Amino acid sequence: MAKRKKQEELIRGLAPSNPNPTFQDWSQVLPQLLRAGQGETVLNLLPSAIHELNNAINTVLGFADLLQSEPSISKTLKEDLKAIERAGLRARELLGALRSLASGVPAQIQPMPVDLKELCEQVCNLMAASFRRNYIQLAPDYSPETPVIISDASRLRFVLLALLQNACDAIAMKGGGGKISVKTGRDQFGNAFVSIEDDGGGLSPDVRPKLFEPFVTDKPDGERAGLGLFLVKQFVTELQGKIEITSSETSTKVTLTLPSLEALV
Repeated sequence: MAKRKKQEELIRGLAPSNPNPTFQDWSQVLPQLLRAGQGETVLNLLPSAIHELNNAINTVLGFADLLQSEPSISKTLKEDLKAIERAGLRARELLGALRSLASGVPAQIQPMPVDLKELCEQVCNLMAASFRRNYIQLAPDYSPETPVIISDASRLRFVLLALLQNACDAIAMKGGGGKISVKTGRDQFGNAFVSIEDDGGGLSPDVRPKLFEPFVTDKPDGERAGLGLFLVKQFVTELQGKIEITSSETSTKVTLTLPSLEALV
C-alpha cells in the first residue's frame, strides 16, 4: 500500500499543481497567437507548451500503467488502458518531433522498413471514435502489391493522422456523415503510394494555392491552427516523398508517394 501511494505521488508530481498563468490555458492562448500570424512568437512559446503537454502525457501514462497492475480490473478495462498507453507513447513521439522543429534543428530521422498497410490500419483505428461520432464510413483498400517502404514510422504516423483528421473535419463541417477512402498500392516506378479521399465538399478556392503555408486553414475561426499541412509537407519532404492534393466541389484527395525498399536497391 505504501509503495502504491508513493507511485501515485510521483506521478502526480509530474503535473504542476500551480501552473504558470502564462501557460495555464493553451487551448485559448495558442489559437489567438496563430490567428494573428505571429510565427516568431509562437515558435518561442512552443517549447514551454510542449513541456507542459509532455508532463500531462507522462501523468496519463503513469496512471495507465499503475491501474493495469490492479488485480481487480476487468480484461476489457485492461485492454482500454493498453490502448491509452499506446496512444500516449505515440503522442510523446510527436511532441519530440515538434520540439525539434521549434528549436530549428530537425529531429534525426530513423529510417527503417515500414509496412504501409499495417501503419494505415493502426492510424485508422486511432481515428475510429471520430469516424463513429461523425457518421463516417471508412473504405480501406490495401493492395497486397503495396511494397515495403523505407521511412520513419513516427513521422509517417503524424502525416497520416493529420490527413485523416482533415478529411474527418471536412465531413463534419458538411454534416450528414460521409465516406473516407484509404488506398495503398504500387506505382509504375515501384514506389508505394497511399491516397486518402473524402466527400466532405472540397477545399475553398481561396485556400488551395497556399495549402502548405503555415497558419492557413479553411476551418472556422479557432477550430484549427492551420499548421497540419505545413508540417505534413515538411515531414514528407524529409522522407524523400511527394504529396499531391486534388479537390473539387464534392471531394478532396491527397496522394503520398514514398520510396520503397525495392526501388532503392
